[in-house]
Amino acid sequence: MENTDIYTETAYVKSLPGHAYTDEKIFKQERYSLFRYLPVIAGPSCLLKKSGNYIVTDIASESIITIKDQEGVVKAMANTCRHRGKRLLENNIGSNPQKTLKSIVCPYHAWRFDLNGKLIIARGDQANASFRHLCLRKLRVQETAGLTFYHGFNQEYEQVNNLENILGTLKLEDAVVRDRKTYTVNANWKLWVENFLECWHCAPNHPELSEVKGFIKQFESGRDDLYLEDEYDWRAQAHKKGWELPPDNDFSSDENLFHFNICMPLGNGRVTANKDGKRMGDTLGNADGLEGGAIFGCMGPFLFYLAYVDYTVLFCVRPQSVTKTEVELMWVTSENFQASTDDLTWLWHTTIQQDISLVEETQQGVSSLYYTPGPFQAEEYRTQAFTAWWQNWKSKNENQNSPK
Repeated sequence: MENTDIYTETAYVKSLPGHAYTDEKIFKQERYSLFRYLPVIAGPSCLLKKSGNYIVTDIASESIITIKDQEGVVKAMANTCRHRGKRLLENNIGSNPQKTLKSIVCPYHAWRFDLNGKLIIARGDQANASFRHLCLRKLRVQETAGLTFYHGFNQEYEQVNNLENILGTLKLEDAVVRDRKTYTVNANWKLWVENFLECWHCAPNHPELSEVKGFIKQFESGRDDLYLEDEYDWRAQAHKKGWELPPDNDFSSDENLFHFNICMPLGNGRVTANKDGKRMGDTLGNADGLEGGAIFGCMGPFLFYLAYVDYTVLFCVRPQSVTKTEVELMWVTSENFQASTDDLTWLWHTTIQQDISLVEETQQGVSSLYYTPGPFQAEEYRTQAFTAWWQNWKSKNENQNSPK
C-alpha cells in the first residue's frame, strides 16, 4: 500500500551536526576566518577611565590589550612583543581596576613600548633606528553605550554603534564594575550561545530565575495574558517617568554579525532582579523607567547583556578551544550601591552554574557516536537563527577556500 503520509523527518529544521562542536579543524577555521573579524567586548569603558588603564582579553590563543593611551584615546593591540613574541601583559581580572601603566615593558628582554604601541626602547640596540617600525599590531576599537569593543573588521559595525540607542541612557561609562567572575565551561562556544539564546529550558532548570522573572512561569502555564498585563503596566509606568524603552529587535543577522534586544517586565511587584525584588542601589544613568523590568540582548556571539534599573550584567563569551569556553561576568552598578556583593551576584552566579552543567552535558551528548541532529521547536527560534547564521558563514568560508 502506498504511504500517503506527507510527514517526513527532514521536514523539520534541525540542529547542527556533531562535528560542528568537536572538530579541531572547524575551530581552527573559526579562529582564522570568524573570531578575528567579530566585535569582541573588552569591557565597560569605566575600566579605562585613566591613561594607562588596560584590559587583557584572551580568545582562541589570541591575546589583546585594550588600553587608554597618553592622549586619552583607547587603543587595542596584540599582546605579543615584536622582539621574540613574548606575552607582554597578564589578565588583570581581580586587580585594582584603576591600575595604570606608564609604558608596556616586555618581561623577557625589557623592550619597551609606549601606550600607543610604539617601540621606544629596543634594549641592546637602542641606537638602531631600523627597529623603530616594530610597533605592536593594532585592531579597530569601537566605543558605544559605555562599552569598549575591538575587532579586525575593515570598518565600524553599525550594529555595535546602535547599542547607544539601547543602553545609552544607563551611562555605563560613569558606573563601576562591582564584581567580575570567570567561569570555565568544558564545551564548544556554540553550545553556550545556543543555550543563552532561548529560555525554553528555564522553567525546568532555573528555579531561582523562574521565581525572579515572572514571565517564565506565565509562559510555562500558558498565561500569556498575565504577561501582557504586566508588560502594559510596566511600559505605562516607564512612560510616566519620562523614559522611552528602546524598540524591540527579536533577532537580526547579516553575513557578518547577529544581534537582538528585547524589553520585558519582571512582574510580581519586583523592582529589580534579586532575592527580594527591592532596589540595591541608585539608578544607572537616567533609566528610572527601567524600574520593574529588564533589557536583554546580545551583540553576538561574544556579548550578552541584562540591564536592570540598578545594575547591569555583561556576559562575555571567550572561546578557548574546540571544547573549552570561558564566560566572564561583569556586574556594573552606580557608585552609590548599598547591597553586598553576594546579594548582587546571587541570581546570575547561581543561574550560570546551572547553565554550565546543562551545556557540558550537551557537549558530552553531541560527542557521542549516536548523536543525530534534532528538530528545533518554535520557542528556539533565536537558536535556530543563530545556527543558520553559522552555517552560512561555514558555507561561505568553504567556498572561498575551495580550489579554483
